[in-house]
Amino acid sequence: MKKTLLFFLLAIGSKLAVAQGYQITIQYKPVKNGYLYLGYYFGDKKYVKDSVLIQPDGKVVFADKEPLVGGLYIVVDPAKKQFFDVLIDKEQTFSIKIDTANFTIAKITGSSENNYLEAYKKATALYFKDFQNWQTSLSLAKTAGDSAIIQKKMNYAGNLSQHWRDSFSLAHPQSYLTLLFRLMKEPQYKIAGAKTKQDSLNAFYNYKKQYWQDISFADERLLRTPMFEQRLNRYFETAVYLHPDTVKLELDKFILSSRSNKTMFKYFINKFTNEYMNPKYMGFDVVFLHLFEKYYQPGDVDWLEKKDRDLVYNRAYSLMGNIIGEPAADLNMLDTLDKKMNLYAVQSRYTLVVFWDPDCGHCQEQVPKLDSLYRNRWRKLGVKVVGILTDTVRTDYAKMPLVKLNWMNYIKEHRLEDWVHLYQTPQMRDAEIKTNTPGFRQLYDVYQTPTIYLLDEQKRIVAKKISPEQVDEFLQFKQNNQTSKHP
Repeated sequence: MKKTLLFFLLAIGSKLAVAQGYQITIQYKPVKNGYLYLGYYFGDKKYVKDSVLIQPDGKVVFADKEPLVGGLYIVVDPAKKQFFDVLIDKEQTFSIKIDTANFTIAKITGSSENNYLEAYKKATALYFKDFQNWQTSLSLAKTAGDSAIIQKKMNYAGNLSQHWRDSFSLAHPQSYLTLLFRLMKEPQYKIAGAKTKQDSLNAFYNYKKQYWQDISFADERLLRTPMFEQRLNRYFETAVYLHPDTVKLELDKFILSSRSNKTMFKYFINKFTNEYMNPKYMGFDVVFLHLFEKYYQPGDVDWLEKKDRDLVYNRAYSLMGNIIGEPAADLNMLDTLDKKMNLYAVQSRYTLVVFWDPDCGHCQEQVPKLDSLYRNRWRKLGVKVVGILTDTVRTDYAKMPLVKLNWMNYIKEHRLEDWVHLYQTPQMRDAEIKTNTPGFRQLYDVYQTPTIYLLDEQKRIVAKKISPEQVDEFLQFKQNNQTSKHP
C-alpha cells in the first residue's frame, strides 16, 4: 500500500515537472533525415532554440523541463527556407497541424493565444478584403476627391482593425498578444489646430506619454519580437530631443525601470553601451561616459567577459580626457629643433591640433588639403595649426633618427613650415609608461590618423575627430555670426 502511494506521488510529481516546462507537438509529413526547427526572436535577430528529427509518421515533439520565455517563436521547415510564427506564453503544452502545401498553420489545439491570433488574422482579412482594389483605384484616381473617397475606405478598415485590437487588449490585459498589439499601436501626434507654442509642446508631450503606455520595461517578453526594438529605435528618432543631457535621462528611464528583470537590464545596458561607445553624433560620447560612471564603475554590470570588460573600460578612459567643452589636455613635447614646448604655449584664437604621420595614406590626402584651407582662409581668422607626429609611439630607439628625418623632409617638401610641429621621443614615451602617465593617444583618443581637434582661445575642445571640410564649415559659420552681430 505504501509502495503504491509512493509510486503514485512520484508519477504525479513527474507530470507536474513536465507541465512546468513545455511540450509542443507538431504534425507535419514524413521527410527522410529531415528536421523541424524551433526558433525565437531576440531583438531584430532570430536564433534556433531546438531542432528535432521528423518521425516516420511526420510527428515532431519539442519539449524541455524548463519553460520558454513568453514570446513570438518560429517553426522552420527542414530546408530552412519557410517558417511561420507561433505565440508562446503561459500555455506551453499544445499541438500544431501544419498545412504541408504551403508550410502554414492548419490547426492549433490547446493554445488560446494562437487561436486569438488566428481570429484576429481572419477579422483583418475581412476588413481589408478589397485592399488590392483600393490600391489600384488609388493609383488611377484623377481627382483629389476620388482619392479621398478611397482613402476613407482604407481608414475605416484600419479603424475596425484597431478597434478589434483595443477590445481584445481590454478583455485580456495580460495576454502576450495584447503586448504585441500595444507595440503595434502608433501614438497620435495631434498638432493640427495648435495656436501657441505651448499647444505644440502639449501635443508633443502627449505623443511621448502614449508611446509606452501600459508597457513595462521589465517584461522580458518584449525581446521575443522584432517589433520592440524597432519601436525603441523609432522612439529615440522621433520623441527624444537630440541633446546629450536629454538622452542620458531617457536611457536612465529604461535602465532603472528594467532592474527587476536581469535579462532586460542587461539588454538595455548592452544596447545603449554599443550605441554610444562610438556615437553617430559628435559630443554624444559623454552619454557613454554617463553609463560607465553610473552602472559600470559601481559594479552593476557583472556579466561581461574579461575582453569585453577591458574594451569598455579602456574606451571610457580614452574619452575622459577629451570631452567637448572641457579644457584639452596639455601636451609637453619637443619641436623640430628638439626644444621643449607645450600645447598651451601656442597663443591663438583657435588652435587646430592634427595628429598625423607622413607614411599614413589618408594623411597624405588630408594634410595638404588642410594646409591649403589654413593658408587661404583660416590663418586670417586667427587659427594656428599644431601638428603632432604619431609615429614615435611605435618606434624603437634605433629607428628614431630615420623617422624624424622622414617627418622633417615631408614638412619641407609640402611647405608646412607655418605649422607648429611637435613630437615625442621614445624615451619620453617610456617615462610616461614607467610613471603610469596617460600618453597623447589615450588623452586624445588617437587610434587612427589623421585625428583633428579644434580648440578655442582657452584651449577648450570645440570639436573633435572632424574632417578639414567640417573645420571650414564651423569657422565660416562662426565668422558669419560675428559679422552679422558687428556690422
